Amino acid sequence: MTVTIAPYEDHAAPAVATLWNEEFGSRYPLAAELLLARCGPMPGTTTLGWIARRNGEVSGALLLRLPALPWFPLGVGFVTLFVVARRARRRGLGRALLERAVEEARARGYRALVFGGGPGHLVPGVPAEAPLATWRFLRQAGAVPREVFHDLLVDLTIPLEPPQYPAGVELAPAPREPMLAFLAKEFPGEWEVDVATAYDAGATVYGLWRHGSLIGFAATHRPGEWPPAPSLFWSTALDGSVAGLGPLGIAADERGRGLGLAMVRGALHELARTGARWTIIDWTELAPFYGRAGAHVWRTYQMAALPLDRS
Repeated sequence: MTVTIAPYEDHAAPAVATLWNEEFGSRYPLAAELLLARCGPMPGTTTLGWIARRNGEVSGALLLRLPALPWFPLGVGFVTLFVVARRARRRGLGRALLERAVEEARARGYRALVFGGGPGHLVPGVPAEAPLATWRFLRQAGAVPREVFHDLLVDLTIPLEPPQYPAGVELAPAPREPMLAFLAKEFPGEWEVDVATAYDAGATVYGLWRHGSLIGFAATHRPGEWPPAPSLFWSTALDGSVAGLGPLGIAADERGRGLGLAMVRGALHELARTGARWTIIDWTELAPFYGRAGAHVWRTYQMAALPLDRS
């Protein structure tokens, strides 16, 4: 048996997507086009990756993001994708790939690797469908299980409870520049980038307005949006037209008044008008909150963190 580890290059994306789909494709169908869109160069982030070949066949892959952005923890890198073919496990491929990632991250001054999340993420953590061998491997490598996140699903064919807004408050599409200025004040960092990207992809970003002033926002994503928002990554696993919701938030001094729930309900009503069958709300710990608007848990993930301190 001959095993080689080589740097990941874009032309390997179809083979890597096939490898992923052999393990997760029924629930997380990954197209090569999505992989290319998510794993390309990003400002403020070093992107690295490796391919493991066994007897010339692509049998494993690891893609790594090393951000130097103020809204990510200093010295923390993120494993965007890590998969080894079942037929090639217990032969050292996963260990060899992880060793390359650890070596590069340490050499660049990073103190930890997190599995899931980060810039250009595909999943917020290790999918719940991952085999037990995955967690055994990660724990033996020294990784510690961390937060649990969910993707939620709303069936838009079931009547939705209407939003109840206080007098003077309304939900309406927001122009790009006022919205980005609002985000820079209330939600600086990653959501600014995400929402700017959503505008570029043709998303409708709703503002919650009080007498003409923004007090909240909700990004909505219509079926077929490209590049897709994270809420639409796995939409082809569902039958019917799929929309997405998020990110969203309420200004700090307006919270605790029921405005967030009203805004979610309003955004879902707007998405139902597009003819979508489903809405996905991705990467949240707030299942009970969104449940009040009709959402239920659809996908579950758990992060893991690997310290790189040699001591």
